[in-house]
Amino acid sequence: MRKEPIRHHYIPQFILRNFACDSDRKVACYYDKESQAISKCEIREVFMERNLYRDEINYADVPVQIEYDLSVYEREVAELIKVKFLDKRKIELTEEEDSAIKLFFAIMSFRNINAKEQFSDKASKEFKGFYKYFQRNEDLEDFWKRNLGYLVKCRSIQDVANHTEIDPPIKWFMLRDTNSLLGKYIIVVEPKEGDFILGDCYPLVFIGDHLRLPLYDVCPISPNRAIIIASRGVDHTPRDVLTLRPGVFDFPEISEDGNCTIVTKRLLLEEVQFINREIEKNSHKGFIFYKEDL
Repeated sequence: MRKEPIRHHYIPQFILRNFACDSDRKVACYYDKESQAISKCEIREVFMERNLYRDEINYADVPVQIEYDLSVYEREVAELIKVKFLDKRKIELTEEEDSAIKLFFAIMSFRNINAKEQFSDKASKEFKGFYKYFQRNEDLEDFWKRNLGYLVKCRSIQDVANHTEIDPPIKWFMLRDTNSLLGKYIIVVEPKEGDFILGDCYPLVFIGDHLRLPLYDVCPISPNRAIIIASRGVDHTPRDVLTLRPGVFDFPEISEDGNCTIVTKRLLLEEVQFINREIEKNSHKGFIFYKEDL
C-alpha cells in the first residue's frame, strides 16, 4: 500500500533544494522571523504544512490526490526550469514553454498557504457573499481545494479556459496572470553582486503604490537566478516606483512563430538588496538562504 505523503510543500522542493547549503542539497539556512534566530533546517521541514492539500470531500478514495498530482506537475516544470532557466545567458522559449511557465507561477500563487487563508473562515462578509454564488454551502476551503485539484491537471491556459468545472473567478485569475494579451511577459535576472533569498510568500508581487496595479512578480529559483513575470508597459514606469532600472524590463524578442528570446539581465547589489528586503518583509514565518554569513 502506497504511503500517503504528510508534508505538503507550498513551495516545491526542487526550488528549495537550489538554496541548500550542503552538498546533498537537503539542508538550508533558515531565518525565523518570530525568534529572529538563524538555524540550519532540513528542506523537507520548511515552507510546508502537514496535510495542506488533503481533500476528503472531492477525493474520498485518495484524499492526497492533489499532492500526487502536484508532484507530477512539479517534475515536469522542474525539468523545464533546469534546462532553460538556471544558467543560460540567452533563453529561447517556444510559445508553449512561455505559457507553461506563466501558468505554473499563477498556480503557485493559488496553491500557496496565503491563498488557503484567504479562502477560510477569516474571509470578510463581502468576500464570502461573492463566493457563495459558486460555493452554495459557503465552505470556502472546499472551493479552494476543489479548484486547485482541477488546476494542477491543466498544462496550458487553454486547458484552464476549457475546463467545465473550474469556477469563473479562478479562470479569470489564471488568465490575468498568464495571458500575453494582457501584457504579461517573462524576464530573467541574476545578481551582479549578492544572492537572492527565498521567502514563504511566493511569488512576491510588486504593486504600484498610487494605482495599486501589479507591476511584476519575482520568483527566485536559485540564489543567482530569478524569473520575473512583468506587466507590459512597466518599463515606462519611473524608477522611484520600480526601484529596479527600467532597462531590466526590456521586452523579449518575439519571432514570427511566437517563440521568444530572453537575455538575462544582471542586477546591481542595491537592486538585489531591495528584492531581498521585500521578500523578508512579506514573509510570514521566515526565509531561507544558502550562505551562513548573509
